[in-house]
Amino acid sequence: MLAFRLSWLCLPFAGYGVFDAVLSSRSDPVQITSFIGLWLLWSIVLAVSLIPSASLLTLFRVLVPISVVLTIWGSIESDISFSSVVLLIATSFAASICLLPTVGFWFVNGSSYGDEIRLPLRPPGPFLLGPIPLAWMLITGTVIFPPLLIASQRFTFGVVCAVVGLVCCFFAYRSLSALANRWLVFVPAGLVVHDGMVVADPFLVRRTAIQIIQPAPMSSQGKDLTLSSIGLALEVSLIESVDLSLQINPLAPPEIAPVDSFLVAPSLTSLTLEEAKRRSIPAF
Repeated sequence: MLAFRLSWLCLPFAGYGVFDAVLSSRSDPVQITSFIGLWLLWSIVLAVSLIPSASLLTLFRVLVPISVVLTIWGSIESDISFSSVVLLIATSFAASICLLPTVGFWFVNGSSYGDEIRLPLRPPGPFLLGPIPLAWMLITGTVIFPPLLIASQRFTFGVVCAVVGLVCCFFAYRSLSALANRWLVFVPAGLVVHDGMVVADPFLVRRTAIQIIQPAPMSSQGKDLTLSSIGLALEVSLIESVDLSLQINPLAPPEIAPVDSFLVAPSLTSLTLEEAKRRSIPAF
């Protein structure tokens, strides 16, 4: 996070000249609204980057990429300069860092309890192809456009966009938060699958019940809890079958299924295996 904070601290120095050139020809209300919005965005992100908390991860990953969009817009509207190039590099670097698995690990473990390690799970593969980018674009549009429309005295259109956008943002942000609260958790008793999109309740597997944790082979017959996430999955093999309460369809009652192995997709695979070995859980 130190690299992120350093890059983020550079933004006001590079961004002032870029956005000052862009907004100098706009009306006073638009200039004031824009500069207040830019400073709020910068300040909120900087404050959030100092507070490791699982509840702030979604906010962090939503707000940081907005800076890239604003930088591209500012660079297009103004003449390309050294400041705009530096600003684009800094915002792109910051956005890349905010999406790293290690950053997610840092945030979610800020809310962990005692001898507990949380490993974020990778998002479902199909969600990366549409729902996640669409949810982010809805939130971004609502953050940027309604205040500017109202400041430019397009009150009716601005208010309508704000109301519709806030309704859409509520569901979009809640969905993104649900994805950010999917973890594989090591606790003193064993291993917990904390994933409200798959299991009805956090699923605890005691350490003594785990036969081995290993990369899942192509021929694995384990219960797939990865939601088709992209990348290497881990197979948790059990000594004997246990009942798992599945909640794939939120509108249907939970389905109880006996499993003797299951697949999960933590974003930090090697760290998961190392943590398992540290806790005397067989791992390969």
